[in-house]
Amino acid sequence: MTYLEQRRKFIEDGRPLKEKKKYSIPKKSAKRIEKEKSSSVVKEKENLEMWFKDIQMKHFTEFGGSCMECGSHIPLKYARHSTAHLLPKKLFKSVACHPLNFLVLGAGCGCHALTDRVDKFVGMKIWPEAAKRLKTIIPLLPFDELKYLSGQLMTALENT
Repeated sequence: MTYLEQRRKFIEDGRPLKEKKKYSIPKKSAKRIEKEKSSSVVKEKENLEMWFKDIQMKHFTEFGGSCMECGSHIPLKYARHSTAHLLPKKLFKSVACHPLNFLVLGAGCGCHALTDRVDKFVGMKIWPEAAKRLKTIIPLLPFDELKYLSGQLMTALENT
């Protein structure tokens, strides 16, 4: 008896085929959900929110602010998007909310995107201010975060 004949007989006998359970990949894993519930992650997010709000209050009015590089107008609703971390908050968690670890650079004018690479960043008008801030922040880094500093950045800071 072939497979198809066996299957037809199985269905005709009134015993339906087993249905496969559909599985969909969850958007967040159980481990991630548990981690997000922990108080340290919640506190970290709250601190970051307060940090962004403080910058918005200091550098923006009800009409918006201006880019530190080119002076172009930044609407108030884009205040958070225009705040650029000098040292990325993902790698340098100890100084993620440091009051000097930012520049206000517009995304619309393209200045924010120029800070991604050191060779482009060094050529910007805001570089001397950024270098001054970085020289203040870098000694505060713990030993395990120093490995994330690039040699190119350190050379650029020495030359400034």
